[in-house]
Amino acid sequence: MKPLRWTVLSLALLGGLAPATARAASAYCSSTGDVCYSAKKRDGAVRLALGTFALRGTVDVCVRAPDATRKCVAFRLRARPRGIFEIDARWSAHFPRKGPGTYRVTFVPRGIGMSIGPAVTFAV
Repeated sequence: MKPLRWTVLSLALLGGLAPATARAASAYCSSTGDVCYSAKKRDGAVRLALGTFALRGTVDVCVRAPDATRKCVAFRLRARPRGIFEIDARWSAHFPRKGPGTYRVTFVPRGIGMSIGPAVTFAV
């Protein structure tokens, strides 16, 4: 089995990959707690955040706007104390505002090609 398949299989077994029927919310944590992410308003701005001890490298953060357009931006996971790696980005600095409605966010680690859990949403 190729290394990439082992990575995907490992994430699936660890609970990192959620079923497609999972309900969207503003935050998500895997059942093992090794990956948590959110799209929440903090200090007046929508923040897209991911914290993990299971992943390294680059993660594509993809936002689907209410008009169905999609934009992905690559973010490098930054090391934090206690073995945690994170992304904490202000939505408005990296993604276009496409009017009022619900925005859908997915987190896709480079090399895996699929999101690590269900989409999270926020409304503008």
